[in-house]
Amino acid sequence: MLKDKVAAIWCRVSTSDQREMSLDSQEEAVRKVLDKQGLEAPPRYVLKVDWTSLALMACPQFQQLRGWIASGEISAVGVLDRDRLQAQGLQRLLFLSECQEHGVSVITAQGLPMLEGPEGQLVELALALGKERSVLRAQQGARDGLRARALQKGLPPNYQSPYGMKWEDDRLVPDSNYELACDIWRMGLEGETQWGIAKRLTQRGVSTPGGKRVWKGTTIGKILSNRAYAGTVEALKTEAVEPRRRSKTTYGKTSSRLRPTEERIKLEGLVSRPVVTEDEFQWVQERRRFNQRFASKNTRNRDYLLKGIIKCVLCGRVYTGVCRKSLAYYYCRGRAKTDWGAEKCPAGKLNAPELEEAVFGTVSGFLNDPEIYLGEMGRRQALHRDTIESLTRELQALEGRSREERETEANILRLAARHNFSEEVLEQELDLTKARQRWIAERLELLSRRLTDLETRFVDPETMNILHQRLQDRLAGATGQDRRFVLEAVGATILAQGDGSWELELLVPRAVSTETQEPQIVNTGPRLG
Repeated sequence: MLKDKVAAIWCRVSTSDQREMSLDSQEEAVRKVLDKQGLEAPPRYVLKVDWTSLALMACPQFQQLRGWIASGEISAVGVLDRDRLQAQGLQRLLFLSECQEHGVSVITAQGLPMLEGPEGQLVELALALGKERSVLRAQQGARDGLRARALQKGLPPNYQSPYGMKWEDDRLVPDSNYELACDIWRMGLEGETQWGIAKRLTQRGVSTPGGKRVWKGTTIGKILSNRAYAGTVEALKTEAVEPRRRSKTTYGKTSSRLRPTEERIKLEGLVSRPVVTEDEFQWVQERRRFNQRFASKNTRNRDYLLKGIIKCVLCGRVYTGVCRKSLAYYYCRGRAKTDWGAEKCPAGKLNAPELEEAVFGTVSGFLNDPEIYLGEMGRRQALHRDTIESLTRELQALEGRSREERETEANILRLAARHNFSEEVLEQELDLTKARQRWIAERLELLSRRLTDLETRFVDPETMNILHQRLQDRLAGATGQDRRFVLEAVGATILAQGDGSWELELLVPRAVSTETQEPQIVNTGPRLG
């Protein structure tokens, strides 16, 4: 078979509209056109893909097609329509340039043919950029629609039900597994670990949410971290992100991550029978973090007092305790585990016993010497005031910009009414104005949350006195748990500089209980109201 008689067929679906014509139907339509032009397309030169992303260069089958073009195996590429080669503007232009360079023609079975020559490539680039912008606008519109559904209607973007509950008339009501969900939370409030709860449920022969026999600690963790059991449904809890390590068969944002708590939208009044209170929910989260830090698999040979509270300023990772030749050290996790393609962290190790004594000694001195901690509180209060004032000024400036953007939008509409502007120009200007308005609104919301958080953390001397009284017995205690309790009570964080030096930061809570004993939360069972 002569090379100049061989053609490849590219079949692609990427939208619900395109799926109305199957991949097989596309091949059949393209073959008829190729036959009329005396071209043959052997089965091995037929590519069929379901690809929604505009990043067409990431498609393995598209790379295979480019390889045939570069090697001179084909003389033409047959497609149903020019939009089957839709890609990001520069990617599409590069593909058309490769076809022209190797003498490969692009044949369409329907619609307008591909334009040739330099002018044609410019037109194709302009069309591709226009399509790309419309796709991005549609994606942003979908995200805005989900946010508007939560903010304006007070409804979640999806109706995913927590274990033990179901959606009924836009409310979460108990289902047949509700009592078991209450038992799981009761065990969590008793201080049981996730894997301990999973083991007990497996021994009882209870089926998992997926109908399996063996429970996993990760499943329990998802239940105990869901705020819906405390009566608050969190909308937009996760966001799509690029994966750290990508499989060859995937593309786009195939992974997800939890958004920070302050970025989630909290919906109240949608849970008919909460299992726990918000205070109990927060207590369980603290207990889960404590269990994780002191799990046997994370603490070997000795107790590491500072595990989980040493942060590396070079890479942002947390230090972990390691015992080498009977000597205990803290190592940055970035030295051993790195993201795909990232370099290992160069931070040096820290001697565990020396660091622990130095840190706890500093905290003890801070709490035992009134002049030290009151002076520190005065410095921190001044810093908080400056930060609050700075945020307030930025909020005021953003509110002014928001008014200006609204006036700009109104002026554009007035000018469009008076003059004969093209719809495309008008649409572009309005899109830019609305995009700026969205950014300002999101920035205002974020700064407002930060300001509220700073105001709630404003500490007064009386709070420090109460905290000092509560920690007196713990300060004199000799056990590692007593010392750990003190460090967590004052929000201790060690910032390791990587060269062996470190800095200590303390974050004292605004409100401290006046009781000398830490509160014990006991769940008495599911609430009936």
